[in-house]
Order: sequence, then structure tokens, then C-alpha cells
Amino acid sequence: QEHFYLEPHALLAVPGENGEMTIHSCTQCVMKTQRTVAGCLGVPSSKVAVKVKRIGGGFGGKETFSTFTAARIAVASARLRRPIKWSVGREEDMLLSGGRHP
Repeated sequence: QEHFYLEPHALLAVPGENGEMTIHSCTQCVMKTQRTVAGCLGVPSSKVAVKVKRIGGGFGGKETFSTFTAARIAVASARLRRPIKWSVGREEDMLLSGGRHP
């Protein structure tokens, strides 16, 4: 059984001053994303802001995958010192997302 949520995975990583990073994401795990991104960047969690406008009907499908993707994109954004936007289409999203465990 597949998790089928309204919007596919997408995020925006925006580097700030003094090691700060802002992540705009459609994650269900804001604090986990903040801690993971901070750990990968080697900064305190207080330097990472994760913003989620709204999310509904994620059914658990927006927990783990979005967290680790945010960390990868944040590292690239910090290195390049420029914002990076990442999103996938519906077909690719369905291939990447996990289903229910049997």
C-alpha cells in the first residue's frame, strides 16, 4: 500500500549569515529535520529554522525521506552559499516514497 499525499516532496534551503540555514519544507517532522540539518552542517540547532506552511493528509509519508533530503540540500546550499530548490514530480515521488510495512 502506497502513501498518497496531495503534494509531492519539495523543499527550499536558504543559507543565512553566520552558519544559519532556513529550510522551507513539507515535512511532518520539523524538529527531526532541524536536528539532522544542524548535525550535517556542524552548527547548533538554533542556527537552523525549518518552516512548514501547512501539511495535511501526509499519512506518515512525509517523515523520514524529507528529513534526509533536507540535510543533503542544506549541505549543498551552505557550500554554494546560495538557495537551492528541490522537488520531484508525482511519478518519481511514488518511486521514492515507501509503502506500508506488511
